[in-house]
Amino acid sequence: MNKQQKIIFTLSLISGIALKSTAYATEVSTDPYEDNLLAHWGGLRDRLSDAGVDVTVEYKTDVWSNLSGGIKQGNSYLDNLDIKVALDGNKLFGITGNRSLVYFLNNDGSHPNARQVGSMQGIDNIEVRTDTAKLYELWTEQSFLNEKWSVLVGLHDLNSEFMVSDMTANFMKPVFQVNQEFAQTGRNGPSIFPTTSLAGRIKYLPTDESYMMFAVFGGVAGDPNRPHGTHIDLRSRDGLLLIAEAGLTPKTADQGDSTLNKFALGAWAYTKKFDDLVDVDNARNPIKRRSEGMYLLSSYQFYHDTIAGHYLGAFFRAGTGDGNTKQVDWFYATGIVGKGWVPTRFDSEIGFGFTQSHNGDKYMRSVVAAGSSADHDEYGINLYYRDTLYSGIRIEPNVQYIINPGTDPQLGNATVIGVRLDINF
Repeated sequence: MNKQQKIIFTLSLISGIALKSTAYATEVSTDPYEDNLLAHWGGLRDRLSDAGVDVTVEYKTDVWSNLSGGIKQGNSYLDNLDIKVALDGNKLFGITGNRSLVYFLNNDGSHPNARQVGSMQGIDNIEVRTDTAKLYELWTEQSFLNEKWSVLVGLHDLNSEFMVSDMTANFMKPVFQVNQEFAQTGRNGPSIFPTTSLAGRIKYLPTDESYMMFAVFGGVAGDPNRPHGTHIDLRSRDGLLLIAEAGLTPKTADQGDSTLNKFALGAWAYTKKFDDLVDVDNARNPIKRRSEGMYLLSSYQFYHDTIAGHYLGAFFRAGTGDGNTKQVDWFYATGIVGKGWVPTRFDSEIGFGFTQSHNGDKYMRSVVAAGSSADHDEYGINLYYRDTLYSGIRIEPNVQYIINPGTDPQLGNATVIGVRLDINF
């Protein structure tokens, strides 16, 4: 199936399911697997869960169109498949407080941002440089002392615990999940989607509404020279990535598994030094500098109507890097998210966000020294609507406007529209 056929198939599937969506919106289900298209898998899912094995299969497919600006206009398609196997150590082996995860990942499709838009912040959080299947996570966690303490070791996604804001989880623009000044670091990026590294993490819960955690990750995620598949390199010359975070998570009404109220502070640093963008030594070699930074997260549900079933929340996240070794030295994102405000669409969600990435002074000087030019900032405006069409199937139309994409003066402001179909089997 070529790209055009995939786009037509996706839009046809969305249209067909949408015809059934009104009836579904009025149904009230008590099924524990109501968010799964295939429900109980003929009873297999229940038997596996009773034995201590929970399987999640989720497929996302996105279609994008760059209407104006950026690198060039055009349409694109990409998809993402997640297969997660969560293991309950108590049920399987009688180990109290133990759990593990085996997580497989596959990405395919075109590259809407890299080839059409040119935003340094990105437009889609499932876009990757190289299409491949891989073992994404493989870790085990042991809690103790009444679950106040826990230790995790293995192949781990840093962004599954650090720098996380549940309120921004459904934005498709990736910088609403992980800050720009941090995402650009390392030789192959930090241990986040789509490539992870080995890690050790310790977490402490002083109260039910507070936490502190510290982790050590491999300094290079995967192997930059072998982008296909999973690669774990234990060479000491790669150094380590150290990160710590502490936060407060006040409870909200009907929050379920989400943490909508959150305030957190974090800091990170690489043990291996990187080339300075400008400064050189007497031999004209780049001076080696530390790559480090700090960040904060905040989100707050300021309105919640239990009877009507809707809420409003606001968020702000920001971070700063060293500015010596990478392009962006500070970044922030802010916005508002509301759920259940569309009449009869109680599971609907609307989000609006604004982002800004700022180029550091040394990066600007390096651009001038190379005989080129750059804008100081890239801005992003993102609006989405997310709704449930059928059990386990959600749709998310998305509109983005990127000002100064890539901070390249040669690229016009870009207007892109997209739609995601998210199927949880």
